[in-house]
Amino acid sequence: MARPRAGPRPETAAPHRAAAGPGALTEAEARLARLVGAGASNQEAAAKLFVSVKTVEARLTRIYQKLDVRSRAQLATALRGH
Repeated sequence: MARPRAGPRPETAAPHRAAAGPGALTEAEARLARLVGAGASNQEAAAKLFVSVKTVEARLTRIYQKLDVRSRAQLATALRGH
């Protein structure tokens, strides 16, 4: 009897995405990325963009994924590099 394989099945595993440049961001994501990259806190960015802090957090998550960064410092560097 065959033993079941460990881990996710290939057809259900999440695909690995290559990092995209800042050009892959939507206009809303780009505005937020510029603010945060310049040092704005989530609360400051939310107030300036007239959105909730939760919206800022969700957009930052997508921005980090798209640019393959893990911190605000890496985000600022990625934005300066392009």
